[in-house]
Amino acid sequence: MTNIRVDIAIPEQIEELKDLTKLLVEGLNQEFDPKRFDWGIRRRIFDPLQRHGILIAFDEDTNEVVGMIVAELRIDPFGSSEGYIKQFFLKKEYRSKGTGHQLLEKAMEHLKRIKVEKVKVNIKEQALEAANLYEKMKFKKVYEVLELDLTHND
Repeated sequence: MTNIRVDIAIPEQIEELKDLTKLLVEGLNQEFDPKRFDWGIRRRIFDPLQRHGILIAFDEDTNEVVGMIVAELRIDPFGSSEGYIKQFFLKKEYRSKGTGHQLLEKAMEHLKRIKVEKVKVNIKEQALEAANLYEKMKFKKVYEVLELDLTHND
């Protein structure tokens, strides 16, 4: 059994967050953009409210960061506060062992503390394990998102 600790990420862990984000993006067959990552993570990790929503899973036995989740606050056009799960990634060997559940629970605790009214998440079709976890946590499918990539001339 692995000893997992979930902590709020700190600026000194940016490289670990970058490595996990690379694995996440490449696992979705997309190209990692270091500039986009740098802008996005710095915007979040130094913001007094958002930084508490960047959580990491740390394996205390191997002294390794093995997962992350970004739970951020958004205000919709009508003034309601929403929580949004932006990134959620676990290394393969830590999936289906409760680590993802721990990360999502901590993210939900953070969002409840800052008084969000609803929590939303978009997941890729190939993320079936994640969909199952969200269902167990009582998330409901409300709408579907369609996407058109204008950078390809197909």
